[in-house]
Order: sequence, then C-alpha cells, then structure tokens
Amino acid sequence: MTSVALPRQPVQYYSSGLRGRFQVDAHRAVAAPPAEGYADIDYEFDEAKYAARTESVLRAGGLEKELPSGFPASLSGQMVWSGADLSESDYVLQLSEVCKAEIMDALQHFLSLGLDGTEVGMATFPLPTLGPQLERAKQDVYDGRGFVIIRGLDVDLFSDEDLVIVYLGVTSYIAEKRGKQNQRGDMLVHVLNATEDDATANKSVEKPFHTDTVCDVLCLLTKACANVGGRSIMSSAWNVYNELAATRPDIIHTLLRPNWPFDTNGRDPPYYNRAILYYENQKMIWNFSRRLLTGAAPKDPRTLNIPGLTARQAEALDAVHAIARSHEVRTVMQKGDIRILNNMGILHRRESFEDDETSKRHLIRLWAHNEEYCWKLPVPLRLAWARVFEDDERETHWALSPVGLNGKILRQAVSCD
Repeated sequence: MTSVALPRQPVQYYSSGLRGRFQVDAHRAVAAPPAEGYADIDYEFDEAKYAARTESVLRAGGLEKELPSGFPASLSGQMVWSGADLSESDYVLQLSEVCKAEIMDALQHFLSLGLDGTEVGMATFPLPTLGPQLERAKQDVYDGRGFVIIRGLDVDLFSDEDLVIVYLGVTSYIAEKRGKQNQRGDMLVHVLNATEDDATANKSVEKPFHTDTVCDVLCLLTKACANVGGRSIMSSAWNVYNELAATRPDIIHTLLRPNWPFDTNGRDPPYYNRAILYYENQKMIWNFSRRLLTGAAPKDPRTLNIPGLTARQAEALDAVHAIARSHEVRTVMQKGDIRILNNMGILHRRESFEDDETSKRHLIRLWAHNEEYCWKLPVPLRLAWARVFEDDERETHWALSPVGLNGKILRQAVSCD
C-alpha cells in the first residue's frame, strides 16, 4: 500500500485561548490590493527610493493637512531628545566595586535557595545598594529618556547558567516578567552571526530603525563585542513624532491606520493587520518591525500571497527611519554592558560589524514587562502583549548558550539582528 503524505497544517500563530479571549478569528482581514499595486520597498533603507517615493506621494496630492483628532501638536519631556544633546554620563550606570560584590553575593544567596534559575527576581536576588540605583534607572526607562546602560559587569567570571541568573536578577529590578520571543517559546535569544552568510551580510548592512515585537522593555546583555563595529544605535520615537507632526501630518494618519500587514512567517493567519502608532493615555506608543512588513530577502523573504505596503505606507516607513537617523545616538558598546530600552518610545538599530577569530559579537536578548509601569496599551497591542507574556499554551525554552549539547547552533534561539 502506498502512503501519501498529507499536507502540513500551518502552525497557529495565536493559541486557542488567545483566539477565544480576543476573538481573533472574527477579525481576520482580507485586503484588496491597491489599484496602483504594492510599493517596491526592501528591508534595507534606500535613500534614492525614499526620495522618489516622497516626490510621487506629494505629487499625487490628497494628503491630510491636519493632525488626527486628539493628537498633540508636539510631545514634551525627557523622552524627546536628539543624540547631539546627550553625553554618556546621562545614560550609563557604572557599577562600583561595592555593587559588583553585591551582585556576587546576591548570586550566592539565590543559589543557596535551591530554586530553578528562572525563578530569580527582586525578592530572591537582594541588591541593597544597587537596587535603589536600578529603581532610578527604571524611572528613566519608563518616564525619562527611555534607556539606560548598566556597565561594568565582568561576564567572564560566570558560567553560562550563573550569568543568566545575574542577568535576570539585575533586570528584574526594571521589569520582572519575561516573555516568549518566538513560536517555540524561547525566553532568551542569542544575537550573533550564526552562519557565514550572516557574517558576510552583516559586514555591510546597518539594520533599519524598528522596535521589537513585542515588549515594553528590551534588554540586551553584551557577552562579547565584534572586532569592528556593531554598536547599538538609538533614537527617540517621540522626537520623530514631533518632526512629522510639524511637517507631514499626513504620515501620522498613515501610521495610525490599522491596515499595516504584519507577516506571521507561514503561520495561521498568514498575516494580521494593525497600526504601528498609537496615542493612549497621553503616551505615544510605537510598535513595528520592518522585517515583518517588508521581509528581508534572501534569508527571510516576505510570505507569498500576502499584502505588501502601499506607496504611502512605504514612504511613511522610510520617513520614520530617515528622521530617527538624523537624531540618533551611537552608543559605545563594552563587554558586559546591559542595555535596557523602553520599547514603546525608543527606536533602535545596530551598525554593520565584522567578527574575527577572537572577537565575535554576541548579545543575549530578553523581552520584559512591568505590569505597574507599562504604559496603558490600546486593545490591538493587548493581544500582542498577551501572546508574549500570557500564553501558557506554548512551551517555554531557556537556551543558556547558543550551542546545543550536540555542539551545533540552536537555530531557533539565535538571531542575527
């Protein structure tokens, strides 16, 4: 008897519990392609294409001249900044010798409790001196300039497991709940060159500005630096808003329309629609990944037969990058740095970089949430946050190292972003 392989059913992007709770299946979108077709836009920002797109959009006319109802003419506060106005002392929390010793003591205390390493938190990782400094850093992240770099941790003193405990212990003072970063349920993702193709591409490619999708706090531990380049670059999304509000209010309208098609990379549904800009409770919230909107060929092409971006969407996405780039801060990166970003108000990217045999860029990424401090989320983002932080139906994996027991790279726990 001949067996016939049945077609594989696509993996559900949302678990059954989330589909029921948020009525996901009742809101599936079927988008008709625009009359003029989809825009020719790539993952990498192209200056010439952006200029041509802007000229075409302006020439077509019919653009909104006023801001959407209820949107402010400008935002103010510490979250509005330009890189030229910042100095390293503004955002670096340098660990003193007392604080470094305190971290070692906290690690030993936690280990003495006999708990699973993932159970580390403020209550089990006591930092009497550093803790108040981290409390101030938390205020900076959520209600100040939006990011902080904790500097001075000697990562070479720790085993892989102990380093993760320290990382989780320190960052728990900012946000204690951790989220699943992919379909498999990886809680830690190792950001590095996994293949020679990655290494070749990353020598010349600077990633475009984006936020991670999704979390309110993005944490990045620098386990090792590249031989050349690879610095983290940040920009105030609130400053981007102010410039667009003053010069191109029509782009604000484009950004807040709930018709941006996010690729789910072959899952069911194959894409979902939502906005990338929200104004909720006097907070301007940004959440988008250029990769999910354009694909990143050839390694991560956009899924076939799902909507692309319209000309206005493509121009808006490029405009956000161009303005963010004009106000960016390129921070120094040191081994042991812990970067903590407000993922709702800060855009980020990274430089191109080149590894060598002794210096291979390696970051450990963590998505975190603070229920008390997180800005009030609009309904579409509540679903996104719930998928990351509240979905108990998916498995949970903690890859302490990017290398498995067989000596091979754990593909799903690795990203080259």
